[in-house]
Amino acid sequence: MRRRILLILTIALIGSFFFAPQPKAQAFDPVTLAILTPLAIQGAKILAPYVIRGLKNMAVVGLRSAKYFIRFFLVPFGLLECIFTPWRISTGLSHIGQGFIGLFCFVGNLLLLPVAAFGVGV
Repeated sequence: MRRRILLILTIALIGSFFFAPQPKAQAFDPVTLAILTPLAIQGAKILAPYVIRGLKNMAVVGLRSAKYFIRFFLVPFGLLECIFTPWRISTGLSHIGQGFIGLFCFVGNLLLLPVAAFGVGV
């Protein structure tokens, strides 16, 4: 019974690859493309300042994210401080806490990155 079900499923799977309807190719009319190109260029000229401003805002949030990502490396530094210099354990714990806060800030800024193009959070 198991072999029969496996055989039926195999045949159905192979058959679906060979007998499934294939998508039809739909070409784009080159004349329409030639007509719409000047309109697209004008639209790009109008939108260029807004796109550049959005990219600048995203770059600001990206650099802030990088700063918090680098701060995350205080966690292993703080662990090493706690292990090898027990008389400085409070400093090591402080570095560990700052590193974890940096991690959460990094994730928050990454979630904010797509919205930053519109100027939110900059």
